[in-house]
Amino acid sequence: MEISVLVIVLSLAGLIFFAYRGFSVIMMAPIMALLAATLSGLAIMPSYTELFMGKAVTYIKAFFPIFMLGAIFGKVME
Repeated sequence: MEISVLVIVLSLAGLIFFAYRGFSVIMMAPIMALLAATLSGLAIMPSYTELFMGKAVTYIKAFFPIFMLGAIFGKVME
């Protein structure tokens, strides 16, 4: 079953709402992804472990040097 655009928009709106309320985006993003998978009728564990975590790891691997250099630069500027 394919994930619908309405479910994606609903999850994104929930993420924006909770971010404005002061919740951590890092904590709310997996919860909203789980909500999107549940509402679209996908199998929960495979969609979470294979899709969400795989894409998250790819993103972190691609931008890790930027994150690391930013942290080092922040410490140097203290």
